Amino acid sequence: MPMLSGRGAKVLAAVLLAGGFGLPLAGCSEEKPAPLPPRVVHTVVVDPKPLKLEGQGSGTVEARYINNIGFLVSGRLLSRNVDIGNSVKEGDILATIDPVDYESKLTSAQSGVNNAQAALDQASGEESRFKQLLANGFTSQARYDQALKDLQAARAGLMGAQADLKLAKDQLAYTTLNAPTDGVVTQVGANVGQVVQAGEMVVQLSSFDARDGVFSISVLNIALARVGMNVKVWLQAKPDVQTTGQVREIAPNADPITGTYTVKVTLDNPPPEMFIGAVVVGEVNFQGDIVVTLPATAILQTGDSPAVWIVSEPDSTVKKVPVTIGQYDAKTVTVKGGLETGERVVVAGVNSLAEGQKVAIEQAGAK
Repeated sequence: MPMLSGRGAKVLAAVLLAGGFGLPLAGCSEEKPAPLPPRVVHTVVVDPKPLKLEGQGSGTVEARYINNIGFLVSGRLLSRNVDIGNSVKEGDILATIDPVDYESKLTSAQSGVNNAQAALDQASGEESRFKQLLANGFTSQARYDQALKDLQAARAGLMGAQADLKLAKDQLAYTTLNAPTDGVVTQVGANVGQVVQAGEMVVQLSSFDARDGVFSISVLNIALARVGMNVKVWLQAKPDVQTTGQVREIAPNADPITGTYTVKVTLDNPPPEMFIGAVVVGEVNFQGDIVVTLPATAILQTGDSPAVWIVSEPDSTVKKVPVTIGQYDAKTVTVKGGLETGERVVVAGVNSLAEGQKVAIEQAGAK
């Protein structure tokens, strides 16, 4: 190595000295990085309220009172004056059966009354005659008692004959079937020429007096239905034709084929357009249990149960709290337990938070 002159050695020593002290001086001048600011989160304040529930279903208008009308006597159907869909008034003739046999019975019963009346007249005369003879001492008490007995039997015979006559008249009248009330024919059970038995349904008549909306409700919603619940009802084809009603009857058992429950709603003054058979839509709105409604984004699905982040005060750190969910909707969830009124719940970015993390509230609102 070449030797440096005295001046060069001094310059080199100065450079090395400067370099040796430069590194530690630079290290001493470095600053620690500034802490990150608290994460800004969007929250809502817990405010329990009654859950507002609503539901819709379609059904049909049916008569509350349906009469299966038939003859009180048997016979061959001679005429049927109505068909399905016909409207009738009270007293209108619906059908008749052949009256010939009953006319013959009436004639026979009338003859029986005439004979009984003649027998009574004769017995009455005999009783009067023997009564006078007994008073004058020209006959015995036994003979008079027999005449009195014959008179009493004749009176009973006349009463029986008159009862038979009334029955024959009634049976003849029963050969004509009249409408017991106003209504519409919804079913027929016999055709002309057919022999019908007493009590057999010939015409089914649905009364106009009271009408129901009849709906089929799924098993998921039937638990919410209550007798007396108010229902808004409108025509499916004409939504502006509306009325109100109340749940009158809830079927205790599901239909074995459809699995739905039949619910009958009494219609309040239904408009004429809501005729029997019309398709209607029913809607109910009511309040359920007291719950907390949160955006679906507030739920943290980790572990065995859903949870939410609660902002603790006054240090503004987050804490995970398990909650009980009532039901999920497309955008919201209803929380049935786990939250207290006034607590703040984080509703956005819940998957990027950690236990005890410090946050800043961006916006607060009531839910």
